[in-house]
Amino acid sequence: MTDSTGEGFITKKHGRLMNIASIANVFAWIALGFQVLYMGGRFIQLQNSYMMQTMSTGFGQPNFMEMLSKNPTYTFSLIVDLANIFIHGVVYWLVLKGISVGLYMVVETNLNYKEGVSNE
Repeated sequence: MTDSTGEGFITKKHGRLMNIASIANVFAWIALGFQVLYMGGRFIQLQNSYMMQTMSTGFGQPNFMEMLSKNPTYTFSLIVDLANIFIHGVVYWLVLKGISVGLYMVVETNLNYKEGVSNE
């Protein structure tokens, strides 16, 4: 039931909490990575959409970057859209990292409390 180590008494509950904390830590990085990839995919999607539209109509500049330099309003809108995606990823990362660190702190605090009680 309990594993007596030099550090303290680790129970199954502590092990479960540490597993959940580890999983939250891994998912934090996965969520951030997916959001960054989604941000890049969104940019490529908008670029391809613009290219297809200009090729089919024959109007406009065929170069997407040149169009962005000539249309500051559209450029600003694109930057805000991509920043929104990135900020979502950072928020997911912060929440999951907070859960991970919080669970590790709960386990450590409990183990320190048990060690203090057993020393008295």
